Amino acid sequence: MARRREGRDLPEIVGRLFDEARGQFPDPQAVNRTLLQLSRLYDPVSGGIILEHETRRRIVEFLAKGKTREAGEVLQVCFEEYRKTFEPPQKG
Repeated sequence: MARRREGRDLPEIVGRLFDEARGQFPDPQAVNRTLLQLSRLYDPVSGGIILEHETRRRIVEFLAKGKTREAGEVLQVCFEEYRKTFEPPQKG
C-alpha cells in the first residue's frame, strides 16, 4: 500500500485550489466554496492557516460587488505570500 504524502503534496494542492478559485471568477459563491477549502488548510512552514477568513470574505465581497480585478489582486497577493514559504533563500 502506498504511503500518504499529504505534507509533501500540500504545495500542489494549494496551487490547484488557487487556480480553481481564479477559474471560478466572477462567481462569488463558487469562489467562496473553494477559498473555504484553502482557509481550512494549515501551513506547517509558516505556522498558520493558508488563507485567513477575513481575506476570503474580502475577496468574495469584491466579487459580489463586481470588482473582479480587485478580488484577483488580493487572491494573487495571498498566493505569492504562500509560495514564498516554499522558495529557497536567495543567495546574494
